[in-house]
Amino acid sequence: MGDARTVRSFHVVVPEAEAELAADRLWQLGVEAVAVGEPAAGVVELWTSVGESEASLERATEALDAGWTWFVRDAVEPVRTWRDHARPSWYCERGVIVPAWLTVDVGPDVLVTSIDPESSFGLGDHPTTASAAALLAAHVRATGVTSVLDVGCGSGVLGIVAAQLGATVRAIDISAAAIEATEANAGRNGVSDRITADTASIAEIGGRFDLVAANILAPVLISMAADLVRVLAPAGRLLISGILDDAHEHVLEALAPLEVETVRSDRGWASVMLAPRADRHA
Repeated sequence: MGDARTVRSFHVVVPEAEAELAADRLWQLGVEAVAVGEPAAGVVELWTSVGESEASLERATEALDAGWTWFVRDAVEPVRTWRDHARPSWYCERGVIVPAWLTVDVGPDVLVTSIDPESSFGLGDHPTTASAAALLAAHVRATGVTSVLDVGCGSGVLGIVAAQLGATVRAIDISAAAIEATEANAGRNGVSDRITADTASIAEIGGRFDLVAANILAPVLISMAADLVRVLAPAGRLLISGILDDAHEHVLEALAPLEVETVRSDRGWASVMLAPRADRHA
């Protein structure tokens, strides 16, 4: 038998009616896959890999509802990992996110963003990230925005794409590990001088930004709604993602008076660009 290693999986047990919500929470951690067991005695078990570090585990448990139970399980598996199966993720004709351990041969007009998720954060191939990156890149290219706030930056994908296109970026996340991943990926893409990353909460952010991007859970978007609107420049745009395509009206209501400008859907998820009402109808 070939080399093997111990792999830690993260398990969550929730009421059957809350299985979809629990899966949503796990996907938002930037995981590569979520397994869902068969319902039994009114509960469902879900499991995934959130990384090996204590910081990764803490971040995962913070995303859970108080009534859910969780545990970790270690198993010995072959060294072959998900990295062996990772592929470049095209989010538009002129933009591709590439795992840092791979190379791609593309034309000069294609923006290549190299990302290492550091085991715990998004690689950029989840529908929420890919659709958000497409809207962000199109907007930055079309308008030449100069300031971007990336809220809940994770591995830094959205902020790095914006920086590669010329914007100055502030990236924030409550996880110190996310900030480390963002800073490493910024350096990998040659934009460290354009990105400032830290663990500040959005409530601590002063000033206003031409574009604010928030790829996070719907309940968190709602809780942050007032601050997301507050930090937006008068003619700025708010890009939200991490919401279900057929169930996000409550999020839009919380973000009034902003109005929908563009929606991009992908595999049941939606990314939405919002604009101030006065600017949209000017």
